[in-house]
Amino acid sequence: MIEKPCLNNNSIIPAIKESEKFIKFLINRFKLEVPNNYIITINKASKNTIGFFMPKEHDNHFINSTQDLMNINLNTIHLKKCCPYECLTHELAHLINNVNKIKDCSGYGYHNKHFKTQAEKFNLSVEKGKNGFNQTKPTEEFNKMLLEFKPNKEVFNICQNHEEKKKGSRLRLYICNCGVKVRVGSDDFNAKCLNCESEFKKVIK
Repeated sequence: MIEKPCLNNNSIIPAIKESEKFIKFLINRFKLEVPNNYIITINKASKNTIGFFMPKEHDNHFINSTQDLMNINLNTIHLKKCCPYECLTHELAHLINNVNKIKDCSGYGYHNKHFKTQAEKFNLSVEKGKNGFNQTKPTEEFNKMLLEFKPNKEVFNICQNHEEKKKGSRLRLYICNCGVKVRVGSDDFNAKCLNCESEFKKVIK
């Protein structure tokens, strides 16, 4: 009896292929002139960003054997919470502006009106947030366009856990007879409370 090979579905590759397919769909649909020097990545980034665009001028840009590459990224720690298609479209707006030498974002991530203009051309709703016009959402037209694309959302079923465990305090807790509590970094804390004049005793947990 021949055993069937075990299929491993724990791969990020289908998500990358789906992302590449969607970017090409947008390029064709909006008749965009985009050089073939970009790469799409899906990996962990800052917890404060859903995705990002990295120009080829960035110090950490990607390269291949012949050229420098621009980078559109999806952050793995937000894949379950975000709409990856909206995020990809958001970052494509940055890429198009970069190709056309339009500065749409400051070094601190502030999105200006040039970004807003391009993102709205891609059927995204753009609102102002803490970093300028950085808040994008799908519109009804965008959702219709997405149905036209025939998305395979199941490929984005892998995300990265980023819950930070709370670390216990390294300070020792001392308490006096009247209930005043102090925390110190020493095991040899000798002091009296000015209220009840009792010594502070170390609390053993």
